Amino acid sequence: MTVQFYGTFDLPVGWEDITDNLPEGSPPTLVKESDAGGTVQFSIAKYRSGEKPNADFDVLRTFMVEFCRNNFIDVERIFERKFGDVMCVGVSSRTTDQTLLAWYLSNGNDFAFVTYLAQGEEYDLIDEVGETREIISSISFG
Repeated sequence: MTVQFYGTFDLPVGWEDITDNLPEGSPPTLVKESDAGGTVQFSIAKYRSGEKPNADFDVLRTFMVEFCRNNFIDVERIFERKFGDVMCVGVSSRTTDQTLLAWYLSNGNDFAFVTYLAQGEEYDLIDEVGETREIISSISFG
């Protein structure tokens, strides 16, 4: 299913939007109907007017380095990808019982910060993490 936000992304079967069930002001939130129970959340900044940001990988990397430092994540784990016209800088982190993935995405003018957080054993999360990465790779800004 294709989902619209300030752009679009493909939502794999079994995922649902639970934003309306959360406190008002919560970011768009997705969960998969599974035992893994990971959560994907989006924060979106859409260009409206004024000077265009014209962001590049360096800008996204700067954002991610700050995120990593604030969350005690090794900056050596940062990676970069490009999906069509969308630049992506991401990081993954695993503790004893928690998996965190985070991505900054931009088409140069619009931005999305997306996180995936799940508790549990890493092997229980393999499918869900893979589907989350599919969501990320399908994001396009409208």
